[in-house]
Amino acid sequence: MSYRDLFKFTESMRSLGFHQQISMDSFHSPNFALVSEVLLWLALRFEPDINLPHEIETSEQRVYFIRSIVEFFVLKTNIKLNVKKIYQADRNAVGELLKITDLLNDALNAKIAYENESVSKLDINLTYKANELKTTRELASKITQKGATLFRSLEEESELRPIRDNRVNGALDINEVEQSLKTLIEKTKRETSHIKDLIKNVSATEANLDAKIAKRREDLERNSKRLNTLKQVRPAFLEEFEDLESELRNLYQEYITRQRCISYLEHQQEQVAQAELMHMQEQQEMTKKIIENNKQDDDLKLLEGVNNESFNNQFLENTPDISIKGRVSSAATSRNRSMFDHLTDSETDSDLMLDDEDSNIMASDGELSTSKAEKLGSIHSDSDN
Repeated sequence: MSYRDLFKFTESMRSLGFHQQISMDSFHSPNFALVSEVLLWLALRFEPDINLPHEIETSEQRVYFIRSIVEFFVLKTNIKLNVKKIYQADRNAVGELLKITDLLNDALNAKIAYENESVSKLDINLTYKANELKTTRELASKITQKGATLFRSLEEESELRPIRDNRVNGALDINEVEQSLKTLIEKTKRETSHIKDLIKNVSATEANLDAKIAKRREDLERNSKRLNTLKQVRPAFLEEFEDLESELRNLYQEYITRQRCISYLEHQQEQVAQAELMHMQEQQEMTKKIIENNKQDDDLKLLEGVNNESFNNQFLENTPDISIKGRVSSAATSRNRSMFDHLTDSETDSDLMLDDEDSNIMASDGELSTSKAEKLGSIHSDSDN
């Protein structure tokens, strides 16, 4: 046994997962205990429920053990082992053990390779099966049709069997056979003549097609030459067309620019109009506020003047001197006139501040000033009296 085989055996046992480390020097001398342990472990790898003898103390027990192991491997794995070499339990036994370990390693490697190959070929198998799906459907439909035809034929078999038996068992009529053969010969001759006519027609048709093809080729060459000539000739109106096209492009650009400017100016005009409208509204509101404030001031002044006049009248009534009454009444009259003039001037100024849209407000102010003047006139008349 070579060193290479011994190294291979130790590596195989390590890859198979043997629980004990086997060294290279384990088989320099006979080691029946190790050989028996390896054989039992390998047998259990093939069949875990096997019942083999474990006693190897005496020579009879060892012989019985080796015989049982050899029979097991012959029956289960079809591996023939040399009993003498195994019984020696040295380097010669390693060669016999390699037969078993090689089988297990090949099975393990085949399993790993099959798993990798199955993963890699999964997509290919799916594609292949998808391609076979159409063929499978067609075959299924054909099988159904053939089955239906066979079923009908079997139903007709009960009627056709007596006729077939009569034909087979009956004597042949020479005249009838001769007539049938003549009929078949005539039919064959007719078919042959028809086929010959078709062949002649095919040759004539082929000649016609060749003539048409030649004519089409001539037309194609003529049209190709004409096309090349037209490509080389420049039309007379093409330059004018190009000039008009460039001019149209420039006009379009100018139109776009003007349209953009017009849109911008319209937008600006709208903004200015909105600003003016808001300014006018603000001015109107301010004017209304000023008018209301002036009205309130005038009303207060009017009330103060009326109160002063009533007080002066009471004072004059209680005063006996007529000259004093005249002076007081003249002073009151002049004060009332100055107040009336002031009211008229303020109302005139407020009317000038209003625009055309506030004409209704001005009319109401005029009526109010008229009523005030009438009141003042009545006050003056009372004071004169």
